[in-house]
Amino acid sequence: MYSAYWNYKKGKITLPYLPTALWIEPTNVCNLRCIMCPNSVSKQKTYGYMDMDMYKKIIDEAKDFITFIVLCISGEPLLNQNLPQMIEYAKKANINTTLSTNASLLTPQLSHRILNADLDAIYISFDGCSPEIYEKIRIGSNFEKTLMNIIDFLKIKKELKKKTIVELQILILDQDGKKDYEQNISAFKKNFIGLPLNLIQTRQPSTWGSNLSSTNKYEFKKLGTNYSPCSYLWCSMHILWNGNAVACTSDFFADNVLGKFPDQSLKEIWNSEKYQLFRKAMLEKKFDNYFKTCKDCDSLWSETILGMPPGIRGVFALSLCSIVGYDKFKYFKKFAGKLNSDFVIKSVE
Repeated sequence: MYSAYWNYKKGKITLPYLPTALWIEPTNVCNLRCIMCPNSVSKQKTYGYMDMDMYKKIIDEAKDFITFIVLCISGEPLLNQNLPQMIEYAKKANINTTLSTNASLLTPQLSHRILNADLDAIYISFDGCSPEIYEKIRIGSNFEKTLMNIIDFLKIKKELKKKTIVELQILILDQDGKKDYEQNISAFKKNFIGLPLNLIQTRQPSTWGSNLSSTNKYEFKKLGTNYSPCSYLWCSMHILWNGNAVACTSDFFADNVLGKFPDQSLKEIWNSEKYQLFRKAMLEKKFDNYFKTCKDCDSLWSETILGMPPGIRGVFALSLCSIVGYDKFKYFKKFAGKLNSDFVIKSVE
């Protein structure tokens, strides 16, 4: 991570190292239509699922330089029937593996398979402490059913004595969401008494680049005054279900493809002409020439913490967690949370 930070600060566009983190998209299909998600925007998109052959090729190349992978970009990963095998294959390659999900499709059988594959962390999006708010946001889901899925997952984690980090993330979209959280969080937490839930975290909504910036429905993160070039381009790579490489998770519609796996290796994509030109444009604040979605992205206007911009900071945090373990990392995360006014962390003890 030091190399990424140093090369970022020096404005290097040809990098002498390979990415530390890799986001992989098992599928871009989703079973829900959440009101704050770009998937709810009516825009033409080709849907599909990553097959195991491509996935294995990615892992086989990445295992020599990747610290961790995140299995999710724009879809619901539980829809890919090969997900447990994907986790297991990455773990056998000694890669820290994280999953992000809405949990609406979790079953006891699937929970057993995921946990027995030795998943390192699962981040569950559960946006509301009451059925009214949750189901208004997560259209197509059921509050009670999904909550029970999560409780069952935690019971199985406890039964199997697994150390998988389980974090519940609640998005506070507006004043109704804030009121719901304040009034119901105490009762909501009681659902998890005696269960190994590591953390409940609240967040403000993102514009997903500029995908949702035109709406005034939500209370988005306030943009800072200082421009910070997107540091994800210096530390991570994102591979969509069909092998397209994109700059970040905000490129829901593959508007700025930087390479194509396996036609190109990950190493070739990382320092390809497209990647280098995009880094250069980002440094010169000319990203509109390549990817207009960057325009209103809060990552470009977020304040740095200890001199670190959001992208490198986030990848550093996840890398640190994979190295030192969650028990030690949580103290670092709480400290970082106090420094960062963009989010508030609520611990569940």
